Amino acid sequence: MGYQTDFIGYLQIDPPLGPRERSLINRISGSLFLQESSGALRVADKDDEVLRELVTGTPRGWSNWAVCSQGCCLSYDGGDKANHMVPWLKFLMATFLVAGAAAEGIDGMTCDHVLNGMVVGSRRDTRELYSITARDNEIEVELLWAGNPQWSDYPRLAYQTEIDSFRSWVADRKARG
Repeated sequence: MGYQTDFIGYLQIDPPLGPRERSLINRISGSLFLQESSGALRVADKDDEVLRELVTGTPRGWSNWAVCSQGCCLSYDGGDKANHMVPWLKFLMATFLVAGAAAEGIDGMTCDHVLNGMVVGSRRDTRELYSITARDNEIEVELLWAGNPQWSDYPRLAYQTEIDSFRSWVADRKARG
């Protein structure tokens, strides 16, 4: 059984991402909150072909990073089981974002972005707190509070209950169409 981690914060992207860059990064996000269900099959398009070539060797799990609509921030997408945020961040940087990225030369991809900011994670099982900090595209992970494995048997914290309630509400609305 895995564990859930909740995140707050964002990484600023400078210069902001363009429309195609935002689309490709958000398309591989694993969040149920970003998935649109129309009840129909989606026809593969040119970007699907580009992604198939670029996403070989992805980290374990799925990306839980999403770009804001303005393209200036990268943050947690609210999805479940976001336990591989650092490997996915490094993958997104090496594939789409920074100079020398795999997508360099693809139409609509500039690969000239700099990330700065912080995201703080809180593991639900131990209540461990840690930060993921980007400074000029350098990524640092720092343990802020070790937590305690015995706390995994404790009831959820108030904010966790609210997040779970919201997730259930969204899932119910999606199920009803």
